[in-house]
Order: sequence, then structure tokens, then C-alpha cells
Amino acid sequence: MLPGVQLIADPDSRMEILSSSLAGCGYHVALSETPPATPPAVYIVDLTHFDRCPELNWDRFVSTCKDHGAACLAYSSGDPPDRARIAALKPAADILPDPNDLDDIKSRIESLLTIRNLSLQLETAQNQSRSQQKELQEALLSAAHIQRRLIPAQYPTHQSFEFAWEFMPSKKVGGDLFNIARLDEQTVMTYLVDVSGHGISSAMVSVSVHQSLSPRTGQLLKRQTAHPPYYMISSPSDVLRALEEEYPFERFEEFFTVSYLLLDAQSGRVRYANAGHPPPLLLRRNGEIVKLTSGGTIIGMASRLDFDEAEIQMSEGDRLFLYTDGITEHCNQAGEAYGEQRLIDCLATKPAESLGRACQQAIDQLMSFDKGRQPQDDVTLIGIEFSMKGLEGKAG
Repeated sequence: MLPGVQLIADPDSRMEILSSSLAGCGYHVALSETPPATPPAVYIVDLTHFDRCPELNWDRFVSTCKDHGAACLAYSSGDPPDRARIAALKPAADILPDPNDLDDIKSRIESLLTIRNLSLQLETAQNQSRSQQKELQEALLSAAHIQRRLIPAQYPTHQSFEFAWEFMPSKKVGGDLFNIARLDEQTVMTYLVDVSGHGISSAMVSVSVHQSLSPRTGQLLKRQTAHPPYYMISSPSDVLRALEEEYPFERFEEFFTVSYLLLDAQSGRVRYANAGHPPPLLLRRNGEIVKLTSGGTIIGMASRLDFDEAEIQMSEGDRLFLYTDGITEHCNQAGEAYGEQRLIDCLATKPAESLGRACQQAIDQLMSFDKGRQPQDDVTLIGIEFSMKGLEGKAG
């Protein structure tokens, strides 16, 4: 049986003949003076009959058709039909020039049924898309919440080193991640990671990297030895090589950059290596600026090249800044990138400011560069200041 057709008209002989003819073509047909409780697939409606019957309301009928996806063929047994009346039902509506032309009626019914079916399929797809989008949005919010919980909750102080940072996550789930943790009484680990792309996949890689580089759960940071203290802290280059082996692109389909540092809290020595990450900036108290460039390519490239590492000595009042390219690649409305030099100039302008204030001013200037427009990428800036006063206080 073909879809249902409902005739709304005076039940005269002409309509009874049309009803019988459509039924003979295989349609399930009903004829009545008022719309049924359950709408059919297609209405055939006499507009003149609607106007004569006080219990019928055209606006309510149109609303019912829309709500149930019913198509409508309209004609007038009196004056010529007004096409504007069915405009609200387009494209699933049409004017019937001659209610006696069975072939024309069948053709128009088939066209309207095709339009109706496509409309229903589109509505179903849109509903599924909205549902999937809602589920995706909820997953992204959950991923963002989990990712931000991995960020240290407060500034740590490790003897001679003071730390501060500014972290501004983008509206999307991004891939910036950092941590500062003591590996033993003398060594403090600091790293900053930037996973490519945005979304759940990036967040998953961020969480996994955080676990790999956790002093509690990670196996990359220390190696067991047979002699006291029964461990050896892995060098920055060894850690990056291990990450390269553990996070191949074909497994995770994500790249990431990282700066990894080991800080000696007794001497101020810093061993470091970068994997495709913007070089940390050492701002010495005397005004000298040193870029820490040693390292190698980004993690995930399956590179067979070693990661170079280097060592620098921090002196009293020296500051070291780590950052992600969300700062330097942020563009204003003219398409001009903020760039590394603006960041250097800002950090070096007021060296007497506290470390936390210096980080805050740098981000404030970044935001004013583009008149407060939210960056499209995560923005992270970490400051580290060395001072022997912490050791002197501990010794005293």
C-alpha cells in the first residue's frame, strides 16, 4: 500500500470519484470535511471549503503539516487559489490546477512524496548531527577539564628557583601542557609541551605525555642502578629519545613539541634539550639575552637523528622563560604575527618587576596587540628565576 492521502473537501461526487481513483492506484485514501487526528503523508485540500467551515483554521492546519512533515496539494472549488496561502509549506506544497486531472494529481503526489521523504531524511540527519555535536561538545568540555587539571595548581618554590606562569587556554581543547617537579633533593624537572591540533585526540596525547613524564608514574625520568642511590636521572636528550620511540605518529596521529629542562637547585646549572619547540629565553640580569636552541625535531617524526642537549649556568637574578607558539604566532587583524622579538622586548623592559608580574605584563601586551581578541591557540608562558638567597636562607 502506498502512503496515505487525505482529501479535505465537501464529500461530493467529484471528490468521491477522485478518492476512488487514487485508491485504485494503490494509495490509502480517506475523504473528510476536517483533518484527521493523525496527519497523512499528503493532503489534498479545497481552500474554498476551508474558508466556508468556521471550525477549520488555516494557520493551525499549516502548523500541523509542518510539525508532522505532511505535504499538501491545494485547489479551490470557488475563486482561483491564492498561492501565498501555501507559501509557508513550500517546498512540500503545490497548487493543483485541475482536481479532475488524475494523471497530473498522481504526478504531483509523487513529486511531493519525494520532497517529503528527502525533507524527513534531512531532518533525521540534522537531528543526529545535533545529537552527535552535543555529545562531542560534552566530550570536549570533559577533555578540557581533565587537561586543565594537569596544570600545576600553584607556583612551586624549589630552594634557589622561583617559578611563575600565565596559561590561557583557547576556546578549543588545545595541547599545551607543562609541569614542574622535584626528581631528587637537588634536581628539579621542568617541561613545556605543545601538541599539534585541537580536540579530543590532542587532549588524549597530552594526558598520556603527562603520565609518561610524571615522577610518580612515568618510567622515562629515572633509570634504576645497582649502586646507591639506586637510580640515575635520565638526561634531557635521553628523555626526548624515549618520547620519540613512545609516540610515533602512526600510533597517535599527532605531533608535539617539547622543551625539557633539568635544574640544579644547588648550583643554578640548567641542562636542556628541545624537540621542535620555540627556544627558551635566558634573560641575564646584566641585560644579555641567550636563546637556548639545542635539541632536534618535533616528536612523532620517527627521526633517527639524536637530540642535542646543552648546559647553561644561571646566575643571581637571571630569568629563564619558556613559551609556546600560541604567543609568537598570534596575529592581529592585519595578519601580522606578534613574533619573538616583541616578547623579548616586553620581558626585558622592566627586569625589576616580580617574576609573576613580568609574565602577566607579557600576556597583557599580547592581548593588547590584537585589541583583546581571544587567541586561537593555547598561550603558555613560564618564568624561572634563580637566586642564591633561597639557599642562604635554608643554610641559616
